[in-house]
Amino acid sequence: MSWSSRFGSWSGRFSPFGRSGASAQVKDSDYSYITQDDLSKAEQTDASPTPSGPPRDTDVLVLKSKRISYPVHFPAYSIEKGELKIKSVREQAAKKTGADARHIKLFFRGKNMKEDANSCRAEGLRHNSEIMCVVGDAVPDSMSSSDSEDEEATADGADAPKRKRVRHKNKKKKSKKSATPQNDTSRTQSPRPPPAPVTPLDKLNAVNSTLQGLLPQCVQFLANPPADQAKKDFEHKRLSETILAQVLLKLDAVDPEGDPEARARRKELVKEAQNVLNSLDEKIKS
Repeated sequence: MSWSSRFGSWSGRFSPFGRSGASAQVKDSDYSYITQDDLSKAEQTDASPTPSGPPRDTDVLVLKSKRISYPVHFPAYSIEKGELKIKSVREQAAKKTGADARHIKLFFRGKNMKEDANSCRAEGLRHNSEIMCVVGDAVPDSMSSSDSEDEEATADGADAPKRKRVRHKNKKKKSKKSATPQNDTSRTQSPRPPPAPVTPLDKLNAVNSTLQGLLPQCVQFLANPPADQAKKDFEHKRLSETILAQVLLKLDAVDPEGDPEARARRKELVKEAQNVLNSLDEKIKS
């Protein structure tokens, strides 16, 4: 048998002259179409990361306020999927601390998470992350009117006793009329000069002085942390909370007022304070 006869069927496959004369029929069932819904599902599948870690019923974030830890639970894997927002965390912090959510500031690794619309995943949060919760001292709007009324009442009440004391002195010491104008003059105080204007750079320099005063304690902790774990944790929390309250919060309150030098200076101080906090966190984990 020749080689051509043995492989005749194969040669017909690749040669147009070896094909059968029957025409091929193409049907709609031979094609598959991709719809817009299929594309959306594929994008969602690619965007949602694969859940990490062992299976769990809830996601946990630990809120720390005044050396008290508050574990807060959220739907499982909602952080990794980008579904949990900062607003939800702030609302839970308000419930735990009993404060107004508008006055609560959340810090993670030294960063103030201001935007409620941001997802926790975008802010770097994960399951079991620890968040520093600081309650501001701002007064609610509803209290402003009552406070002003109290101040007016206090001022009126303070004037009334003075007038009574003056009348009492006049009745008791009628013979010393010449002393009365002197007493009135002594009670009249000259107006205080207006305070010197404080620039944003002055405020930033004051905060920098506070930070520089804390640095020696931080350096000592990093070089020689307490051997006892409880004392080590206490010192870490004390330094971290002090930097948050006395440095980062005050830097956040400084308005550069369009001054590029003040803006750059504030950014530099925030970065320095965050680096100190990161060093403290790394030391406590080691």
